[in-house]
Amino acid sequence: MPEVEASLEFLARLPLYETEKPYLMLPQKGSGLDPDDTRLDNLEFERHDHVIIKDMRGEDYVSIDSCGFEVYRHSSCFSSFNSVEDINAYKSETESVLRKRFMAAHVVTYDSRLRRNEDFGRREIDLTDKLIVEGPAK
Repeated sequence: MPEVEASLEFLARLPLYETEKPYLMLPQKGSGLDPDDTRLDNLEFERHDHVIIKDMRGEDYVSIDSCGFEVYRHSSCFSSFNSVEDINAYKSETESVLRKRFMAAHVVTYDSRLRRNEDFGRREIDLTDKLIVEGPAK
């Protein structure tokens, strides 16, 4: 795969983040929080142009120990999530893969997110709805 040049947004390096961690609050439906009255995040992003994106699959230098992440090949049994049962089974599959890869005694996937590459502009979210679809992560 050839290298690609793109513009990307990254979390800005603000002095604020030295004393306050970046956060995003998603008020639960019916919580009474009004996003017009309560600031829900302290996130600020900055655009970086001419970022080179490279396919790292197969590169020897990429490992969990040196980079904090790695490419791990796995073919999932799931390609769509149409029910809560699909999500729970996918979480179980993920736990099994991670247990095997890291020889872990116990793995817990405590959360899952379904995402689409579109902005939904929600003002509140139902955290109990496992099938809710969100916009892209920033």
